[in-house]
Amino acid sequence: MTLLWLWYRGNRYLSHKGKFRFFREVIINLFFVYLLSVIYLTMEPFYFTNELAKEGAISFDINLFYNLLHMADGYLMYQLLYSLGNVLLFVPLGIFVPYLFKHTRHLFIVLLMGFSSSLTIELTQTFFTPTRLATVDDLFFNTLGAVLGFVLFTTVRFSYYKAIQCTRKNRSA
Repeated sequence: MTLLWLWYRGNRYLSHKGKFRFFREVIINLFFVYLLSVIYLTMEPFYFTNELAKEGAISFDINLFYNLLHMADGYLMYQLLYSLGNVLLFVPLGIFVPYLFKHTRHLFIVLLMGFSSSLTIELTQTFFTPTRLATVDDLFFNTLGAVLGFVLFTTVRFSYYKAIQCTRKNRSA
């Protein structure tokens, strides 16, 4: 994947006749590394099988917070870390996507992207990985993470432009 990515970015650079924006390129490559990390963290240990062929092998927990509350009875810290981990996993999505793609700078779009990305992961886990359990809790926490990332992006962006506006106002005075 990395070699294909480098080839793609090199061709993109050459096709734009040398227009190279260093900071944007760093962000794009960080986004690529983030996507690879999410794939690894959610699909590892990579035992892909056809779960549809097995009788009763498909499982998707649709009871919100049931699995979370019963996964480690008496171990509140483990439950909190599980929840926080799922939220933090998607915060970068809510930051990178609106930064890189201006047409996604709306809360509803980021919410939809977070939900659909999480749903894709959960369905892949359900149908192709026998060692992973797909839960609606993950959908909830991942979507929440994307929305929190978007709120963080919007807050920082607003503060940045406000600071620039104040600086310009002070220079002209």
